[in-house]
Amino acid sequence: MSLPVVVWVIVILYYSVNLPWYDDFDPFPDFLHKWITSDALSDRIKLLFQPNNEHRMVVGKLATLTYYWVTGHLNFTFLHIGAALFTLGTLAVFWRAFRRSNLSGWYFLPVPFLLFQLQYHLIFLWAICGWQHEPVVFFVVLTMFLLSGNRFAGALLAGVCATYAMSSGIFVWPAGVAVLLLRSQYKQLAAWILVGAVAVGLYFYGMSAQGNESSFAFFAQYPHLSVLGFFAFLGGLFDFFPEKTIVVRSALPVIMAFTAMIWVVIWLWRQLGPWQARTFGAFRKQLTPTNTGGMTNLDAFLLGILSFLLVEALVIGLLRPRFGFFVMIVSNYKIYPALFLTVVYLTFIVSAKSENLRKRALQVAAFVGLAIWGISIYATLPVIAERRKYYSVNGYNQEHNGFGLGHVPYSEGAKYVDSLMKELVSMGVYSYPKEGNELGRQVHALTTAFPVERQVTVTHRDKGIYINDPEGTISPLRSNGEYAFVRNAQRLYFFKMEPHKYAGRNFFKQYDKGFDIEIPHASLLPGTYDLGVVNVEGTALKGGILGKVTIP
Repeated sequence: MSLPVVVWVIVILYYSVNLPWYDDFDPFPDFLHKWITSDALSDRIKLLFQPNNEHRMVVGKLATLTYYWVTGHLNFTFLHIGAALFTLGTLAVFWRAFRRSNLSGWYFLPVPFLLFQLQYHLIFLWAICGWQHEPVVFFVVLTMFLLSGNRFAGALLAGVCATYAMSSGIFVWPAGVAVLLLRSQYKQLAAWILVGAVAVGLYFYGMSAQGNESSFAFFAQYPHLSVLGFFAFLGGLFDFFPEKTIVVRSALPVIMAFTAMIWVVIWLWRQLGPWQARTFGAFRKQLTPTNTGGMTNLDAFLLGILSFLLVEALVIGLLRPRFGFFVMIVSNYKIYPALFLTVVYLTFIVSAKSENLRKRALQVAAFVGLAIWGISIYATLPVIAERRKYYSVNGYNQEHNGFGLGHVPYSEGAKYVDSLMKELVSMGVYSYPKEGNELGRQVHALTTAFPVERQVTVTHRDKGIYINDPEGTISPLRSNGEYAFVRNAQRLYFFKMEPHKYAGRNFFKQYDKGFDIEIPHASLLPGTYDLGVVNVEGTALKGGILGKVTIP
């Protein structure tokens, strides 16, 4: 069981890089800079609760402040690791809840393989997504664990924490309503609704609609996309063909989620039956706080998480298809289908009446979990490695050229980010990784021409310079990579060469042999430059200058 957890942790530690990316600037560098330069307590409290797009990331901001108070620095690798601890906590809570069943620990085997696969790498290696999704999942799971164990005050506190981790956290309240209602705990239900209403009301106080009103118009025009999106979202772990068309890519997630929902409906009906009998057939019976109608603590725990996921899928299916159907199975969301499959599996083995049926379910779930985990390593690890290299060289561009970490070169947004990051560096709060500067030093000293035996071609297009290297090969090592560069005496720009997309018969393979890149003219200031390509292998640098290029 520890194998997928250990691999997952190693991937985070090995591929994390201390750099922000795009949406990271608002809740982390910008927030911390404003906090440091603000003296008024009221202003600082407002900063903690200030929305970041449509989310209030109080938990993530508190983590940023804690690290700053201890070290005096802002570090994105810490943010990646800190958010990952919440997912480890989620596993621990699941284990504690599972032990309530008195089943053999072997039945827990598929759970780590489902929860700790690599498909949701844009969560655990992107700070803003990590501090949105991982804490909210943990606090929702913790809330249901405490609520199902009749630890009501702790559940309320955990529910508030879930709410102020990100917007999805507000769905903890309807999930809690389902648990308390079906356990006929009406006094706690009234208090739950009251606290939830206050928490959600304060959450949305002063927040704009973020354009979500247009989602309802889109739904009215394309209701089938929301229905399909509901299933695609819940079946996202079966997104095995990310380079295929969206119809082909989303077919398996929809089919598998629809199949799983057949059992979910059956199980939910079984949970609903005793409550219906009590409520509509035996009004004369006085229920006590401990009379939960036969629903076990583990059933209540799983019911709460499942309710949260179904509400989440409904809302995502309604609000997100207008951005494109691919959003339903984007990497940022795939922690939720992992949670969904985990809950579906546990509800089945806990409720199975036959030991043979339970063992068969274990075999099937272990096979599916291992297959998903193995495919995620094979298909996603190269993506993670290449993305890390992209971050690294763009960290150099951000430090020296004022753009690179997600904003359009020379735009107003890029100018603000450049000013912000330079201010944090001058304050000693943030330091760029050294590896980009070391590569820059080596390339500045490079004088040799590119080897003629390598068939690298350069094509000048209307809007950019296209470079193609048909012989380049990818490497999972973070120190190895292939990069184009444009340099003169004043400046040096890096552009990561992108691996060719695979188009063969292996459905799970994403990259083929060879690299190419189109360098936009708009990303270069006017001047005459050396154009070149380098291959980095550990500390060795191979490559050279391809020729001159002039940007008018």
